[in-house]
Amino acid sequence: MTTGDLSALADATATAVGGAVSVMDPQGFVIAYSSVPGQPIDEVRRDGILGKQVPVEYMVHHLDHDFRRSSTVHVVDVPGVLPRLAIAVSADGDYLGSIWCIAADVCLRPPDPGTVAAMTRAAAAAMPLLLARRHPAGAGNPRARALLTDPDVVTPPDSRYVVLAARVEATQPNALLVQLADLLELTFGNSLDAGCVVEDRVVLLVSGDDERDVVDEAEEVRRRAEAAFGVAVTFAIGGPDVRPRAARVHAQWLLDSLDNGARTATFEKSRVSVVLGRAADALSEVPLAVPAVERMLAFDAAEGTDYAATVLALLSYESNVAAASASLYLHANTFRYRLRRTKELFGLDLDDADTRLLVWMSLRLNAGRSGPSLG
Repeated sequence: MTTGDLSALADATATAVGGAVSVMDPQGFVIAYSSVPGQPIDEVRRDGILGKQVPVEYMVHHLDHDFRRSSTVHVVDVPGVLPRLAIAVSADGDYLGSIWCIAADVCLRPPDPGTVAAMTRAAAAAMPLLLARRHPAGAGNPRARALLTDPDVVTPPDSRYVVLAARVEATQPNALLVQLADLLELTFGNSLDAGCVVEDRVVLLVSGDDERDVVDEAEEVRRRAEAAFGVAVTFAIGGPDVRPRAARVHAQWLLDSLDNGARTATFEKSRVSVVLGRAADALSEVPLAVPAVERMLAFDAAEGTDYAATVLALLSYESNVAAASASLYLHANTFRYRLRRTKELFGLDLDDADTRLLVWMSLRLNAGRSGPSLG
Protein backbone atom coordinates (compact mmCIF):
# COMPACT_ATOMS: atom_id res chain seq x y z
CA MET A 1 0.00 0.00 0.00
CA THR A 2 1.30 3.46 -0.84
CA THR A 3 0.19 6.90 0.20
CA GLY A 4 -0.87 7.39 -3.42
CA ASP A 5 -3.71 4.88 -2.99
CA LEU A 6 -5.19 6.91 -0.14
CA SER A 7 -4.60 10.18 -1.98
CA ALA A 8 -6.56 8.85 -4.96
CA LEU A 9 -9.37 7.86 -2.58
CA ALA A 10 -9.28 11.34 -1.02
CA ASP A 11 -9.57 12.95 -4.46
CA ALA A 12 -12.48 10.71 -5.43
CA THR A 13 -14.29 11.41 -2.17
CA ALA A 14 -13.68 15.17 -2.44
CA THR A 15 -15.17 15.11 -5.94
CA ALA A 16 -18.21 13.13 -4.80
CA VAL A 17 -18.86 15.22 -1.69
CA GLY A 18 -17.81 18.61 -3.02
CA GLY A 19 -15.36 19.40 -0.21
CA ALA A 20 -11.64 19.00 0.53
CA VAL A 21 -10.83 15.66 2.17
CA SER A 22 -8.06 14.55 4.56
CA VAL A 23 -7.26 11.03 5.78
CA MET A 24 -5.80 10.69 9.29
CA ASP A 25 -4.09 7.87 11.13
CA PRO A 26 -4.92 7.05 14.79
CA GLN A 27 -2.28 9.51 16.08
CA GLY A 28 -3.71 12.39 14.03
CA PHE A 29 -1.08 12.34 11.28
CA VAL A 30 -2.35 13.57 7.91
CA ILE A 31 -1.44 10.56 5.76
CA ALA A 32 -3.30 11.63 2.59
CA TYR A 33 -5.33 14.57 1.33
CA SER A 34 -7.26 15.62 -1.74
CA SER A 35 -5.99 18.11 -4.31
CA VAL A 36 -9.19 18.91 -6.22
CA PRO A 37 -8.91 22.54 -7.37
CA GLY A 38 -11.43 25.21 -6.42
CA GLN A 39 -12.65 23.70 -3.14
CA PRO A 40 -12.71 25.98 -0.08
CA ILE A 41 -10.14 25.34 2.66
CA ASP A 42 -9.12 27.08 5.88
CA GLU A 43 -6.04 27.59 8.04
CA VAL A 44 -6.61 24.38 9.99
CA ARG A 45 -6.32 22.34 6.80
CA ARG A 46 -3.29 24.30 5.63
CA ASP A 47 -1.55 23.89 8.99
CA GLY A 48 -2.44 20.20 9.12
CA ILE A 49 -0.97 19.53 5.68
CA LEU A 50 2.13 21.66 6.20
CA GLY A 51 2.74 20.23 9.66
CA LYS A 52 1.73 16.71 8.57
CA GLN A 53 -0.40 16.48 11.71
CA VAL A 54 -3.68 17.85 13.03
CA PRO A 55 -3.02 21.09 14.98
CA VAL A 56 -2.90 20.26 18.66
CA GLU A 57 -5.91 22.40 19.58
CA TYR A 58 -8.14 20.27 17.34
CA MET A 59 -6.82 16.85 18.37
CA VAL A 60 -9.61 16.51 20.93
CA HIS A 61 -12.06 15.78 18.12
CA HIS A 62 -9.86 13.00 16.76
CA LEU A 63 -9.30 11.43 20.17
CA ASP A 64 -12.98 11.44 21.17
CA HIS A 65 -13.87 7.86 22.21
CA ASP A 66 -17.45 8.10 21.01
CA PHE A 67 -16.28 9.18 17.58
CA ARG A 68 -13.71 6.38 17.34
CA ARG A 69 -16.27 3.73 18.28
CA SER A 70 -18.90 5.04 15.87
CA SER A 71 -19.49 4.01 12.27
CA THR A 72 -21.68 7.01 11.41
CA VAL A 73 -20.83 10.38 9.87
CA HIS A 74 -20.29 13.09 12.51
CA VAL A 75 -20.65 16.84 12.18
CA VAL A 76 -17.80 18.87 13.71
CA ASP A 77 -18.68 22.57 13.70
CA VAL A 78 -16.11 24.69 15.56
CA PRO A 79 -16.40 28.50 15.62
CA GLY A 80 -13.84 30.24 13.44
CA VAL A 81 -13.16 27.37 11.02
CA LEU A 82 -15.12 25.69 8.26
CA PRO A 83 -17.41 22.86 9.40
CA ARG A 84 -16.37 19.25 8.84
CA LEU A 85 -17.97 15.90 8.29
CA ALA A 86 -15.95 13.05 9.75
CA ILE A 87 -16.18 9.27 9.84
CA ALA A 88 -14.04 6.78 11.73
CA VAL A 89 -12.49 3.81 9.92
CA SER A 90 -12.34 0.55 11.88
CA ALA A 91 -11.88 -3.17 11.31
CA ASP A 92 -13.38 -5.61 13.84
CA GLY A 93 -13.46 -2.85 16.46
CA ASP A 94 -9.85 -1.83 15.82
CA TYR A 95 -9.65 1.93 15.10
CA LEU A 96 -7.49 2.49 12.01
CA GLY A 97 -7.96 6.20 11.33
CA SER A 98 -10.54 8.64 10.02
CA ILE A 99 -11.70 10.62 6.99
CA TRP A 100 -12.53 14.33 7.26
CA CYS A 101 -14.29 16.47 4.69
CA ILE A 102 -14.78 20.24 4.70
CA ALA A 103 -18.51 20.77 4.31
CA ALA A 104 -18.89 24.42 3.38
CA ASP A 105 -21.69 24.03 0.84
CA VAL A 106 -23.75 21.05 2.02
CA CYS A 107 -26.57 20.62 4.50
CA LEU A 108 -25.23 19.66 7.92
CA ARG A 109 -28.30 19.24 10.13
CA PRO A 110 -29.08 16.62 9.15
CA PRO A 111 -26.19 15.87 6.80
CA ASP A 112 -27.13 15.47 3.15
CA PRO A 113 -27.94 11.75 2.50
CA GLY A 114 -25.81 11.69 -0.65
CA THR A 115 -22.86 13.11 1.25
CA VAL A 116 -23.31 10.58 4.07
CA ALA A 117 -23.39 7.75 1.54
CA ALA A 118 -20.20 8.98 -0.15
CA MET A 119 -18.37 9.29 3.20
CA THR A 120 -19.54 5.83 4.25
CA ARG A 121 -18.32 4.31 0.99
CA ALA A 122 -15.01 6.11 1.42
CA ALA A 123 -14.58 4.63 4.91
CA ALA A 124 -15.26 1.14 3.56
CA ALA A 125 -12.73 1.66 0.74
CA ALA A 126 -10.14 3.09 3.16
CA MET A 127 -10.40 0.19 5.61
CA PRO A 128 -8.22 -2.33 3.69
CA LEU A 129 -5.73 0.42 2.80
CA LEU A 130 -5.37 1.55 6.41
CA LEU A 131 -5.29 -2.06 7.60
CA ALA A 132 -2.43 -2.76 5.20
CA ARG A 133 -0.40 -0.09 6.97
CA ARG A 134 -0.11 -2.48 9.92
CA HIS A 135 2.02 -4.84 7.81
CA PRO A 136 5.42 -3.39 6.87
CA ALA A 137 6.19 -6.18 4.40
CA GLY A 138 3.72 -4.61 2.02
CA ALA A 139 4.96 -1.07 2.44
CA GLY A 140 6.91 0.54 -0.35
CA ASN A 141 6.80 0.84 -4.11
CA PRO A 142 8.67 -0.99 -6.91
CA ARG A 143 10.56 2.07 -8.17
CA ALA A 144 11.86 2.99 -4.72
CA ARG A 145 12.84 -0.63 -4.07
CA ALA A 146 14.69 -0.81 -7.40
CA LEU A 147 16.57 2.42 -6.67
CA LEU A 148 17.60 1.11 -3.27
CA THR A 149 18.60 -2.43 -4.24
CA ASP A 150 19.36 -2.73 -7.97
CA PRO A 151 22.91 -1.65 -8.96
CA ASP A 152 21.84 -1.55 -12.62
CA VAL A 153 18.75 0.63 -12.17
CA VAL A 154 18.46 3.39 -14.78
CA THR A 155 18.36 6.95 -13.38
CA PRO A 156 18.04 10.34 -15.11
CA PRO A 157 21.32 11.94 -16.24
CA ASP A 158 23.09 14.10 -13.63
CA SER A 159 20.66 13.03 -10.89
CA ARG A 160 21.94 12.65 -7.33
CA TYR A 161 20.15 10.78 -4.58
CA VAL A 162 19.83 11.01 -0.83
CA VAL A 163 18.75 8.01 1.24
CA LEU A 164 17.38 8.32 4.76
CA ALA A 165 17.40 5.25 7.02
CA ALA A 166 15.15 5.48 10.09
CA ARG A 167 14.87 3.42 13.25
CA VAL A 168 12.13 3.49 15.90
CA GLU A 169 13.13 2.42 19.41
CA ALA A 170 10.04 0.33 20.19
CA THR A 171 9.59 -3.32 21.13
CA GLN A 172 6.81 -3.67 18.53
CA PRO A 173 7.76 -1.09 15.88
CA ASN A 174 5.96 -2.44 12.80
CA ALA A 175 2.92 -0.17 12.79
CA LEU A 176 5.03 2.83 13.78
CA LEU A 177 7.47 2.17 10.94
CA VAL A 178 4.68 2.22 8.38
CA GLN A 179 3.27 5.43 9.84
CA LEU A 180 6.76 6.93 9.68
CA ALA A 181 7.11 5.82 6.05
CA ASP A 182 3.82 7.54 5.20
CA LEU A 183 4.97 10.71 6.95
CA LEU A 184 8.27 10.72 5.03
CA GLU A 185 6.51 10.15 1.71
CA LEU A 186 4.14 13.03 2.43
CA THR A 187 7.13 15.27 3.17
CA PHE A 188 9.43 14.26 0.33
CA GLY A 189 7.04 12.57 -2.11
CA ASN A 190 7.08 15.42 -4.63
CA SER A 191 10.80 15.13 -5.38
CA LEU A 192 12.37 13.18 -8.20
CA ASP A 193 12.19 9.40 -7.75
CA ALA A 194 11.10 9.61 -4.10
CA GLY A 195 9.60 6.73 -2.17
CA CYS A 196 9.85 4.53 0.93
CA VAL A 197 10.27 0.87 1.68
CA VAL A 198 10.20 -0.81 5.08
CA GLU A 199 12.41 -3.82 5.68
CA ASP A 200 14.31 -5.40 8.56
CA ARG A 201 12.74 -2.98 11.06
CA VAL A 202 14.11 0.05 9.18
CA VAL A 203 12.36 2.67 7.03
CA LEU A 204 14.33 3.58 3.91
CA LEU A 205 13.47 6.76 2.01
CA VAL A 206 15.11 7.49 -1.34
CA SER A 207 14.83 11.04 -2.64
CA GLY A 208 16.20 13.22 -5.42
CA ASP A 209 16.11 16.28 -3.14
CA ASP A 210 19.20 18.29 -2.28
CA GLU A 211 20.88 16.88 0.84
CA ARG A 212 20.66 20.18 2.74
CA ASP A 213 16.90 20.38 2.19
CA VAL A 214 16.44 16.77 3.32
CA VAL A 215 18.54 17.22 6.46
CA ASP A 216 16.71 20.36 7.60
CA GLU A 217 13.22 19.02 6.95
CA ALA A 218 14.00 15.50 8.16
CA GLU A 219 14.83 16.77 11.62
CA GLU A 220 11.42 18.44 11.84
CA VAL A 221 9.74 15.21 10.71
CA ARG A 222 11.75 13.21 13.25
CA ARG A 223 10.69 15.48 16.11
CA ARG A 224 7.02 15.29 15.13
CA ALA A 225 7.18 11.52 14.83
CA GLU A 226 8.91 11.18 18.17
CA ALA A 227 6.31 13.35 19.88
CA ALA A 228 3.46 11.34 18.34
CA PHE A 229 4.95 7.89 18.94
CA GLY A 230 6.33 8.55 22.41
CA VAL A 231 9.59 6.72 21.60
CA ALA A 232 13.03 7.69 20.28
CA VAL A 233 13.40 7.99 16.51
CA THR A 234 16.80 8.00 14.78
CA PHE A 235 17.51 9.21 11.23
CA ALA A 236 20.73 8.46 9.30
CA ILE A 237 21.22 10.15 5.93
CA GLY A 238 23.52 8.93 3.15
CA GLY A 239 24.40 10.78 -0.05
CA PRO A 240 24.05 12.72 -2.18
CA ASP A 241 25.33 10.16 -4.68
CA VAL A 242 24.64 9.41 -8.33
CA ARG A 243 24.14 5.81 -7.19
CA PRO A 244 21.12 5.56 -4.89
CA ARG A 245 22.22 2.09 -3.79
CA ALA A 246 25.54 3.51 -2.55
CA ALA A 247 23.70 6.24 -0.63
CA ARG A 248 21.53 3.51 0.91
CA VAL A 249 24.59 1.51 2.04
CA HIS A 250 26.14 4.59 3.64
CA ALA A 251 22.88 5.49 5.41
CA GLN A 252 22.59 1.95 6.76
CA TRP A 253 26.22 1.91 7.91
CA LEU A 254 25.65 5.16 9.77
CA LEU A 255 22.40 3.97 11.34
CA ASP A 256 24.12 0.78 12.54
CA SER A 257 26.90 2.84 14.13
CA LEU A 258 24.57 5.12 16.11
CA ASP A 259 23.58 4.28 19.65
CA ASN A 260 19.91 4.18 20.52
CA GLY A 261 18.55 7.68 20.91
CA ALA A 262 16.90 10.55 19.10
CA ARG A 263 18.97 12.34 16.48
CA THR A 264 19.44 13.10 12.80
CA ALA A 265 22.96 12.41 11.50
CA THR A 266 24.62 12.46 8.08
CA PHE A 267 27.18 10.07 6.67
CA GLU A 268 29.09 12.97 5.13
CA LYS A 269 29.90 14.37 8.59
CA SER A 270 30.61 10.94 10.09
CA ARG A 271 32.36 9.28 7.15
CA VAL A 272 35.78 8.65 8.70
CA SER A 273 34.58 7.24 12.02
CA VAL A 274 31.88 5.10 10.37
CA VAL A 275 34.23 3.60 7.76
CA LEU A 276 36.91 2.91 10.34
CA GLY A 277 34.30 1.27 12.53
CA ARG A 278 33.19 -0.92 9.64
CA ALA A 279 36.79 -1.89 8.94
CA ALA A 280 37.41 -2.70 12.59
CA ASP A 281 34.30 -4.87 12.70
CA ALA A 282 35.30 -6.66 9.51
CA LEU A 283 38.76 -7.45 10.89
CA SER A 284 37.73 -8.13 14.49
CA GLU A 285 37.72 -11.89 13.97
CA VAL A 286 40.74 -11.89 11.65
CA PRO A 287 43.41 -9.70 13.32
CA LEU A 288 46.11 -8.19 11.16
CA ALA A 289 49.07 -10.49 11.64
CA VAL A 290 51.80 -8.17 12.92
CA PRO A 291 53.50 -10.08 15.75
CA ALA A 292 55.55 -7.07 16.82
CA VAL A 293 52.38 -5.01 17.29
CA GLU A 294 50.71 -7.81 19.26
CA ARG A 295 53.76 -8.06 21.54
CA MET A 296 53.82 -4.27 21.98
CA LEU A 297 50.11 -4.08 22.86
CA ALA A 298 50.46 -6.94 25.33
CA PHE A 299 53.49 -5.25 26.96
CA ASP A 300 51.64 -1.92 27.26
CA ALA A 301 48.67 -3.66 28.87
CA ALA A 302 50.84 -5.52 31.36
CA GLU A 303 53.33 -2.76 32.22
CA GLY A 304 51.25 0.41 31.77
CA THR A 305 53.58 1.78 29.11
CA ASP A 306 52.62 3.83 26.03
CA TYR A 307 54.74 2.38 23.23
CA ALA A 308 51.73 1.77 20.97
CA ALA A 309 50.53 5.37 21.41
CA THR A 310 54.03 6.58 20.51
CA VAL A 311 54.17 4.56 17.29
CA LEU A 312 50.62 5.52 16.30
CA ALA A 313 51.43 9.20 16.84
CA LEU A 314 54.52 8.94 14.64
CA LEU A 315 52.56 7.28 11.82
CA SER A 316 49.58 9.61 12.19
CA TYR A 317 51.85 12.64 11.80
CA GLU A 318 53.73 11.09 8.85
CA SER A 319 57.01 10.70 10.76
CA ASN A 320 57.07 14.36 11.85
CA VAL A 321 58.69 13.84 15.23
CA ALA A 322 58.08 17.40 16.43
CA ALA A 323 54.34 17.25 15.76
CA ALA A 324 53.97 13.66 16.97
CA SER A 325 55.81 14.27 20.26
CA ALA A 326 53.84 17.47 20.86
CA SER A 327 50.56 15.55 20.42
CA LEU A 328 51.60 13.34 23.36
CA TYR A 329 53.06 16.25 25.38
CA LEU A 330 56.50 14.61 25.22
CA HIS A 331 59.94 16.08 24.63
CA ALA A 332 61.22 15.11 21.21
CA ASN A 333 64.20 13.27 22.72
CA THR A 334 61.91 11.21 24.97
CA PHE A 335 59.77 10.43 21.95
CA ARG A 336 62.78 9.26 19.93
CA TYR A 337 63.96 7.12 22.88
CA ARG A 338 60.60 5.35 22.99
CA LEU A 339 60.79 4.65 19.26
CA ARG A 340 64.26 3.09 19.66
CA ARG A 341 62.93 0.91 22.48
CA THR A 342 60.07 -0.41 20.33
CA LYS A 343 62.65 -1.84 17.94
CA GLU A 344 64.77 -3.25 20.76
CA LEU A 345 61.88 -4.75 22.76
CA PHE A 346 59.51 -5.90 20.03
CA GLY A 347 61.52 -6.02 16.82
CA LEU A 348 59.30 -3.35 15.25
CA ASP A 349 60.90 -2.03 12.04
CA LEU A 350 59.21 1.08 10.59
CA ASP A 351 61.63 1.65 7.71
CA ASP A 352 59.48 -0.26 5.18
CA ALA A 353 56.44 1.64 3.78
CA ASP A 354 54.19 -1.43 3.61
CA THR A 355 55.07 -2.37 7.17
CA ARG A 356 54.23 1.17 8.32
CA LEU A 357 50.82 0.91 6.61
CA LEU A 358 50.06 -2.45 8.22
CA VAL A 359 51.22 -1.26 11.65
CA TRP A 360 49.11 1.90 11.37
CA MET A 361 46.01 -0.13 10.41
CA SER A 362 46.59 -2.54 13.29
CA LEU A 363 46.99 0.22 15.85
CA ARG A 364 44.27 2.49 14.46
CA LEU A 365 41.65 -0.24 14.23
CA ASN A 366 42.59 -1.51 17.67
CA ALA A 367 42.09 2.03 18.99
CA GLY A 368 38.69 2.16 17.30
CA ARG A 369 37.60 -1.05 19.02
CA SER A 370 38.97 0.10 22.39
CA GLY A 371 37.38 3.55 22.43
CA PRO A 372 39.30 6.83 22.03
CA SER A 373 42.36 6.94 19.79
CA LEU A 374 45.63 5.86 21.35
CA GLY A 375 47.45 8.88 22.65
